[in-house]
Amino acid sequence: MRRHLCTQLLPRLRTRSCTPQLLAPSPSSLYLGHALRFQSSHAQTRANEDTDTSPRRPFAVERVGGRECHISWSDGEDGSLGVRNEWRDVASVNPENGQIAAPTNSWTGRISSWLGQMFLPTNYPHSVHRSYLPFHVLQFVETTVSTITSVLCNQALLTSVGVSAEGSFFGAVAVQWIIKDGAGEVAKLFFIRRFSPYFDSHPKTFTLFGEVIGCLGSGLQIATLLIAPSPGNFLICAAGGNIFKLVGNAIWFTTHIKFVRYFSEQGNTGDVAAKDESQASVAQLVGYASGISLLTVSHTAPYLYSIFALAVPIHLAMTAYMMRVASFELLTLPRVSCLAREYVSRGEVSSLEQLEARRSTGLYGEFYKDKKDRWLVLAPRVGEVLHQGTVMERAKWQTCARIFKDDRYLLFPRGGTVSVFFHPDATSDDMLRSVLHAALIRDALCGHGQLPQGDVAADAAGPDASVASLRSALAETHARVGAEYAAFKAALEARGWRTDELCYADHGHRVTWAHDG
Repeated sequence: MRRHLCTQLLPRLRTRSCTPQLLAPSPSSLYLGHALRFQSSHAQTRANEDTDTSPRRPFAVERVGGRECHISWSDGEDGSLGVRNEWRDVASVNPENGQIAAPTNSWTGRISSWLGQMFLPTNYPHSVHRSYLPFHVLQFVETTVSTITSVLCNQALLTSVGVSAEGSFFGAVAVQWIIKDGAGEVAKLFFIRRFSPYFDSHPKTFTLFGEVIGCLGSGLQIATLLIAPSPGNFLICAAGGNIFKLVGNAIWFTTHIKFVRYFSEQGNTGDVAAKDESQASVAQLVGYASGISLLTVSHTAPYLYSIFALAVPIHLAMTAYMMRVASFELLTLPRVSCLAREYVSRGEVSSLEQLEARRSTGLYGEFYKDKKDRWLVLAPRVGEVLHQGTVMERAKWQTCARIFKDDRYLLFPRGGTVSVFFHPDATSDDMLRSVLHAALIRDALCGHGQLPQGDVAADAAGPDASVASLRSALAETHARVGAEYAAFKAALEARGWRTDELCYADHGHRVTWAHDG
């Protein structure tokens, strides 16, 4: 077993009412201009990393999918400036121990990170209850045994109605049925890995999308009547259709959990979910009876497709209208961006009905109405914001890191946007505070409702003046947010907004940052 060499990265700095943070530089060995040397036999095995192998102290450490990316400034021999990224395998992703593993960047680390993003919740294990792991290990065994029983039951039922179990393995009807379901489960894995963060930020949109692809899957399965009967043709249509349907069902199940929680106003989530199941059972019984009645007329493909063509528009229209009437007071990113700007400019916030009446946001409140409204970016990758490594970028980042050394978030204004980086210990309350702070800093730098003309125009007075202006604005707004946040949150709650969560696409990007004291 490979032994992980752990090194203290950044001694912990105490913040307001929270556990110590991985922020402050070490008085003994970590300071600007001095490097931290990590010992590892794999430290220089990656050809795609920066060719400058001299160790540098990172100005930020980013956690992505259970791995760490150590980010430092890069100075080329030809005088060019840039940003250097060094990936590291993490032996223990625990923000309390203040340690990181040596920079091995092994293929096993990349594979485990990829699997973690597919099977584990974002920011695991800190985002879940301590009983999550043993519960789901047992659930895995339970589901496996239950599926084995289901396979045996399917074979028994097919045999009892005269379907032969003889013949080649892949030609057996029961096996074809299992392959059909298995293909859908595999496709569902990859879909969930790619899009699961958006189930929180765009639940209504994805619910509608799931119903659309579910209808496509049904249409593909009906196509089995149009092709020559054979195991191969059956699998193409049946398995292909089942892929769409299972992905659609996974979306519905995931987003419906959120809807049930929002419907439960008195903590009666279990009762609301149970009654939802009873209502669905009656609807399915009515559907079964209606479907059987329609089948008494004809079984031909044209007849089935004609019924399908009539049913699908009604189905999707009902889904779209369901999403419209489910008016939850959720703080989606477009809504909270609008509300924060409104509070900074007028000292009050609108209700959900007022926002919708003015059409301040796009579809279901999950999209921006105009491109110019996209001024706030939550939890981006550091490389998406800092990619040139210029003197101006370095000065601005260090200024921001110094101002936010005691906070669980860091703001970085750039052009017409404000990027917000979250510390691993950041809570939903810190995230909401950061949104108000971002609106304040944007208002201070850009004026009320006016977009800047870009970094070039902002820096026209010179780098020193630009950094000094940023430092002054950050210090001023830092004091304001401390005084005004409680009133901002109270104003939101008075209007019925849910302040216990911020609905944005959280990909799990968390950052610790260093400052020069």
